[in-house]
Amino acid sequence: MRVLVIGSGGREHALVRALAADPDVTSLHAAPGNPGIAEVAEVHPVTPADPASVTALAAGTGAGLVVIGPEAPLVAGVADALAEAGIPCFGPGRRAAMIEGSKSFAKQVMTAAGIPTAAARTCTTGAEVSAALDAFGPPYVVKADGLAAGKGVVVTSDRATAAAHASACGTVVIEEFLDGPEVSVFALADGERAVTLLPAQDYKRALDGDAGPNTGGMGAYTPLPWAPPGLADEVLSTVILPAVAELGRRGTPYTGLLYAGLCLTAAGIRVVEFNARFGDPETQVVLDRLATPLGGLLHAAATGGLAGAPVPRWRPGAAVAVVIAAEGYPGTPATGDHIEGADGPERVAGAYILHAGTAVAADGSLVSNGGRVLNVVGTGRDLAAARSAAYEAAGKIRMRGGWYRSDIARRPAPAPSPARP
Repeated sequence: MRVLVIGSGGREHALVRALAADPDVTSLHAAPGNPGIAEVAEVHPVTPADPASVTALAAGTGAGLVVIGPEAPLVAGVADALAEAGIPCFGPGRRAAMIEGSKSFAKQVMTAAGIPTAAARTCTTGAEVSAALDAFGPPYVVKADGLAAGKGVVVTSDRATAAAHASACGTVVIEEFLDGPEVSVFALADGERAVTLLPAQDYKRALDGDAGPNTGGMGAYTPLPWAPPGLADEVLSTVILPAVAELGRRGTPYTGLLYAGLCLTAAGIRVVEFNARFGDPETQVVLDRLATPLGGLLHAAATGGLAGAPVPRWRPGAAVAVVIAAEGYPGTPATGDHIEGADGPERVAGAYILHAGTAVAADGSLVSNGGRVLNVVGTGRDLAAARSAAYEAAGKIRMRGGWYRSDIARRPAPAPSPARP
């Protein structure tokens, strides 16, 4: 099977790495890729959110499966164009992808399907924002309605900050604050059926102790020894399958990865958000533990064949991912800084590097090219060993202004709800 992966971040590097280990994947391509991905797959230029560009590349490479990593191409309708060309695609069509592309649409789906979530209001005017803030009270949760690269959410006890974020975003969803640890659960869906993957937890805040602004994710780990038994099965029955069924009833069958961001409250599971693709950096740790060949699973989901696919199996042990970020992130990151220690003899046993925001300079050296630059993945018999490997390897990376959180998976216990600045 020839596979084409669309994207250029750490999530896509993790996907390419897992697909390369699948004996049924005979040819592996990626676009636009990054220097790390180029070591595993043949990379090509492409405009990821241009349906025609991606479809032409898929046809030119003879892809039997296209895997779309980022959300923007999905919302732009790339999967629809591939379907029209008869090319299997792991990723939902544009209308179904609006479950991530619009927070308001996602709430409508959850309400219609009876999926437990926070009470919320969609606001388009200052008066509506003021009324919603009055209704829910602090801590205020304000979410940009559209795509925001994981940085469109503000959780704050300061009303002026909440109102300012709403004003800057235009249409927003304001909702009640959910108290409890957050968990990410991925599910592969084929339009009717779905199967969940290993739950993981990520760290959205920039700084240790869950302080600072929201980011796209500063680290993740799996498994979750503190999670309730049967969590994935409960999420499948109460969240994933109802969402897939509701989208099917709307004439927008959901095929691809459905990501449920959850809060485990005292009253039970509540959905914080849906994403239409693999999460980043949770993908990096979840796929590290996956023992079942990935290509077959993704192809089965893309072609309506999950009923005949193997149940995902998992390797024993644990994985921890630490994100190394550039100076200035999550604001405007510095780029072009040289990176040393990402390969070669300084590698640590049980750890490896996934490229995210990297590029090759004119002199052939590796440089930063984004906010989240590298993912350092540590593995081991348990979380302590995996964490030790990840941080030992992270400590060997040298990049001017580079930084990372020091508390990823420090305690194998529930992390708190988002910090209240």
